[in-house]
Amino acid sequence: MTPDRPPAEGPPPADDARLADGPVAGEGPDRGPPAPPPESALKPATSAPDPRNGRQREDRSPVLHARTWAEIDLSALERNLARVRERAGGADVMLVVKADAYGHGAVPVSWHLLGQGVTSLGVGDSQEALELRRAGITAPILILGAIVRGEMEQVIRGGISVTIHTAHRARALARAAEKMGARVKVHLKVDTGMGRLGCAPERAPALAREIQRTPSLELEGIATHLAHATPEGRKDTERQLARFRRVLDVLGMEGISPRWRHALASGGLGAAIPGEFNLVRPGLAVYGLSPHADADPYEPALTWKTQVVYLRDHRKGAKIGYGGTHTTEGRARIATLPVGYNDGYRWGLSQKAHVLVRGHRAPVVGRVSMDYIMVDVTGIPGVEVDDEVTLVGRDGDERVTVHDLARWCGTIPYEILCGIGRRVARTYRQGPALATPEPGANEDAAKRA
Repeated sequence: MTPDRPPAEGPPPADDARLADGPVAGEGPDRGPPAPPPESALKPATSAPDPRNGRQREDRSPVLHARTWAEIDLSALERNLARVRERAGGADVMLVVKADAYGHGAVPVSWHLLGQGVTSLGVGDSQEALELRRAGITAPILILGAIVRGEMEQVIRGGISVTIHTAHRARALARAAEKMGARVKVHLKVDTGMGRLGCAPERAPALAREIQRTPSLELEGIATHLAHATPEGRKDTERQLARFRRVLDVLGMEGISPRWRHALASGGLGAAIPGEFNLVRPGLAVYGLSPHADADPYEPALTWKTQVVYLRDHRKGAKIGYGGTHTTEGRARIATLPVGYNDGYRWGLSQKAHVLVRGHRAPVVGRVSMDYIMVDVTGIPGVEVDDEVTLVGRDGDERVTVHDLARWCGTIPYEILCGIGRRVARTYRQGPALATPEPGANEDAAKRA
């Protein structure tokens, strides 16, 4: 059987399964461990695909010496940020980089976009904020979620702003800051209908007054979070914004006017009068996705890839993967890919997803395991070990999106992106060229911008 055409009909091979290209180096019983990758993790930039069109590279070998990797297009991030700023009506942008910038790499993305007009960064917890500080980022950072007592000293020392939801937490933070001889900037969060974090609207004026009277606290902002930032939830969103406006009016009458007023994230950018609030908190939109798949004005910045590490030809009736959940209906060529649920390729994609191999769709067969998936490449000409495979992105005229993966396994795009694991190598592209950032490289670029 030649690898450039589907298996021919005829007598089955002598064994139940015959290797098409033999075992991968390092996997046979008589071979030692694979050689370590070279110091340079990249092939020449000329081998990289152009993300803005469907042009295929003649060289089908992986761009990176990695099992699985994500390519992030910095130019796409810039274009998405520009669209957000247009929709924000002059408001400043706090880029949300929690969950490792939704899987895109919080430190490189932060450094790059701070040089493109982002004024501050939003994170989910103290450890994310401290990671950015350790990377040398001195821009304003706000912890959007809750902090616990044991984190306060480090957060205060890092000059990180904190979101406050209760008088109890405000007092604890004030005592910690006073002992350290410091002053902490805080944002008061008002729960206008989310039911998760935040003080009740009727409690907000009293809590704001208490913060104002406390020497070790500075009321830097006031915020809320929209629970229904979708076209279907417009009425609920209007009710939440009306409650928030009433709180702002009451505070204004008392002479309390924090520097920042913010309510809108990616999904809610069109929910209020442009410029009504002077700070917006986009996350998903800057990374190129909208919460609404049918109305996506943004450009996905992330492409996720892997490679073929093993090929094997199977006769009709062969069982594939754990539990033998897939049975070949005829002769089949199965490719093994070194990516699994430990990398964020979810178990729920088993028997549902497709990947792109040589510009063709190949279905995932059998169960997704911790480190591997199998795909059927029977009808795809010329597949070889070491071929590059696209998990998310475009190859030729075919495309697999984050929305596709979310739909196939019954979840949301946020979870797909945030679930891309740490062992997935990240590499960064400015236009068609690829680059793996050296330590400090993004910092230097941001300072020059």
